Amino acid sequence: MPAALIVALGAAVALAPRDAPSMATADPTGPAGLYAALSDEARSRVLVAFDPDLGTYAEIRPAVRAALAQLVRGGGNLSFVSFTAEGRAVALAELDRLRRGGVEGGRLLDLGFHAGAEAGLVAGVDRIVADEAAGALAEALRAAGGGIGAFDLVLVVGGSELGPRSWVEQVGTRLPDLPLTAIVPTILQPQTIPYRVSGQLDALVAGVREGAAYVASVRDDATTAAREAERVTDLPPSSLPLLAAMLATILLLAEAVATRWRGSREGTT
Repeated sequence: MPAALIVALGAAVALAPRDAPSMATADPTGPAGLYAALSDEARSRVLVAFDPDLGTYAEIRPAVRAALAQLVRGGGNLSFVSFTAEGRAVALAELDRLRRGGVEGGRLLDLGFHAGAEAGLVAGVDRIVADEAAGALAEALRAAGGGIGAFDLVLVVGGSELGPRSWVEQVGTRLPDLPLTAIVPTILQPQTIPYRVSGQLDALVAGVREGAAYVASVRDDATTAAREAERVTDLPPSSLPLLAAMLATILLLAEAVATRWRGSREGTT
């Protein structure tokens, strides 16, 4: 049953409309703040903490792709990491989309899936770049310590299981000078907006209305680079990486169920 549900949700994500809804937001703070934070070209090494859930990713996908496009346009180097199985599944598809969109391989780094949820996040403060990670970007990050603090900026793509709250509490307290930004679905607005007001999040886009306004701000920039960024934003993921990601998620779920079953069997003997 869990595997069938994951497959059904994955199909919904793949087939959902890709255009952002056209609607105004009463509070421009979120969209303007994120646009400004991602426009700082001094923050060239960006960690994209990709942990949305499949049920709500379609809601924030236009804003996420606009953010990735803005970072690409500004010359940013993007490193993707996930601490949830669902997040890893979607991250694989988005990485493939960026590569097919013409983003140079040296500007993208896949840091993979780190188990343990918040425990894995805490461990990543000291070491998140594996020794086997290759390329100039990986080497530069290792030279800077190899942990989350080696990055200039974090973009958290949040979901219901792990999101900005975990980053503020577990990373922000340990690395207070590291800028944290986030994009989250509507369901997380009550939980995350106070972090934006308090300044614990440098920028936050929460919900459909703020997401639509942010997408419009990226697309309103009429430069040649912005038009190229829009092309990267709109390129849909191919079906093969998404299918592979869904199968990987099912295997992770099956392994967890088997481990629990073995544990219960040993406990009764």
